[in-house]
Amino acid sequence: MWTCPKCGRNFRNCNQSHYCGQAPQTIAEYILEQPEAVQPILRQLQETIHAAIPEAKEKISWSMPTFWKGRNLIQFAAFQKHIGLYPGAEAVEVFAQRLQSYSTSKGTIRLPLSQPLPLDLIAEIARWCEKTMESKKRRHTFGQTVRIRCCHSRTAGKRRPYVVFPWNIREEFGKGRVKVHATFDSIPYDGSIVNMCVKTRMALSAIFSAC
Repeated sequence: MWTCPKCGRNFRNCNQSHYCGQAPQTIAEYILEQPEAVQPILRQLQETIHAAIPEAKEKISWSMPTFWKGRNLIQFAAFQKHIGLYPGAEAVEVFAQRLQSYSTSKGTIRLPLSQPLPLDLIAEIARWCEKTMESKKRRHTFGQTVRIRCCHSRTAGKRRPYVVFPWNIREEFGKGRVKVHATFDSIPYDGSIVNMCVKTRMALSAIFSAC
């Protein structure tokens, strides 16, 4: 057990990274909270991502520096021996061949502090994240009317029926539940759509507009 000499909090690991007092509210504040030797590297990373996706908003999300444009595009965080870069699982998979020199896991790229940052690659990943997000947003934008062939479904043991929507709601609209105005076989419905796992299906046609 290790006790921080500044704030008195106890941690399992010695010198565990944490915030003494209020968490930073901006990326600049976050960088100033890090060891002095790491700060120039983090600023270089911030500037590289900003130059690649200048329209993205910079903020702190989940206690990490974040570049946001309708949703989180890419994030980073400082650790004792590396910087974690978080562009999402799909980006890590797309750039897997060029990331073979780095430790990766689902949605995470670990950049050792002992090596120069691959700035060109980071910029390319950031641009890819922005382009991919915009491409997904263009598929089905809010206010757009869509006609689909879907299914009436009922979960075993429950009376309330459901309609199976053929896309991933979160990927298409950036959130898990979307308010809609819809008609199912000419029957109007005002409510919301979510992804659900169901088995029994009955086909019907539907027209909906995301609000």
